[in-house]
Formats: sequence, structure tokens, C-alpha cells
Amino acid sequence: MKCTLVFRVFHSIFHAYGHPAILSTHPTTLEITTNHELTHRGDCVVAVKSSSAIQDLPVDLKRILSSSSGQGRLRLQVGPFEFTVEGKGDPRLTFSHKTDLVVRKSGFISDRTLMINADKSSIDIPRDMVRLLQDPTNRVRVEISATDPGRLSGRPRPAISLEPLRELCEFPKLVL
Repeated sequence: MKCTLVFRVFHSIFHAYGHPAILSTHPTTLEITTNHELTHRGDCVVAVKSSSAIQDLPVDLKRILSSSSGQGRLRLQVGPFEFTVEGKGDPRLTFSHKTDLVVRKSGFISDRTLMINADKSSIDIPRDMVRLLQDPTNRVRVEISATDPGRLSGRPRPAISLEPLRELCEFPKLVL
């Protein structure tokens, strides 16, 4: 017998651009902004001229990430490089900032915060990729996805234990 646990995954894909002032050296945050200009003080910024800010993200994606069991993933692609960071949602997230989107390794929350308790920050981006992010002609593909394992197929999980069912399954898997 095979079992499949199905979770709904919501995606948002948009684009941003590189900038010569991108340093990508901040140890706890990663930021994408719709602003066109950047100073060296913005050491967490990894892309500018974004076509979306946090307030522009789809409602379903924000709903999932506003759950304490919500999980998110932000993937950056530029040239041959790809960088992925994963983090958690929180009911206190407001997703209301008009220009920025920030992923944080800490639990700090502001109107710019997309995810907290992330596994990576801007300093973790490989330096070869950062060199491409410093070129203003390079377009950066940004993909954000969110799922809530606390919800099965978009409905609350049953109050019974699923462990006896898992024992019957040969290869339980997550279908995205």
C-alpha cells in the first residue's frame, strides 16, 4: 500500500535586477527592494528594481505564511546560479510594506518581513553569484513558495493520530 500526503503549495514569481552596490554581507537578513538605487549601507540587499514588494504578493501565499505552521522558500536565480533560503511563517506578519521584502534568521517582525527563523541570509550567497548580482543588466528571477504542513489539502488535519496509517505506507511522500 502506498500513501501520499498532499499539501497545497502557493507560488509567486517575479523579477528584479542587480546593482553595483550589492554587497550581500549581512549575517542575519536578506532583502529585495523595488527601489532603483542602493547605497553600501544596504548590505543585506540582494536585488533592486523588483517588480513586487511584500504587499504585492498573492493573498493565498500571505495567508499560509501568516500561520505559525506555515513554511516558506525563497529562490533566487541569476545566470547559472540558484540560491534557496527557507524560513517560517508567523501570525504577526503583516506583509504591508510598499517597497521591500525581508527574510530574517531571527524572529524579528516588521511590515517588511516575509519569513522568520530562516536557514540562510545574504552572506550565505556564493560570491560568484554575488558578482552577477552586482551587474545592473542582470535580471534576477525570484520565486517564493509557501506551504502549511499543519493543513492537509488546505483543510485542518484530523484530531486523530496519523501514525498507524503511516506504518501501513510503504513510501510516504510529499507531493507539491
